Amino acid sequence: ADHFQHYDLNVGLFALGWFQTLFLYLPSMPSTTVCHIWDIWLVERSFKIFFRIGTAILFLSQPTLLNHDDDGMMTYLNTFPDATLMRRDILIPCALQIKITNRMLVEIEKEVTMNAEMDAEHHQFPP
Repeated sequence: ADHFQHYDLNVGLFALGWFQTLFLYLPSMPSTTVCHIWDIWLVERSFKIFFRIGTAILFLSQPTLLNHDDDGMMTYLNTFPDATLMRRDILIPCALQIKITNRMLVEIEKEVTMNAEMDAEHHQFPP
């Protein structure tokens, strides 16, 4: 988080595609991994798995990300040149160790809503 803040990197710039497509956006993610994520989603009936996966990707990418500037991080997070961490046997166990609560999801929703409202206010045209 500190490294992202240092470069003023907006997580939404790369994570938006991840969440809008429920991780189908990542061409380097094997279909077996995507299917397993979706299986968990269907069984749990909760979007928590997607937040766990996103967090696990960032956690597993940390050593690489810390060696890049903002452009390098964006390139990496949009392409994942080394897709090893996307393997089902690596990513899923890591993700399942991450605790995501309903309260956390509510807080994220509030923050996203607040940011969207602020953006809308800044982009309004004067009368």
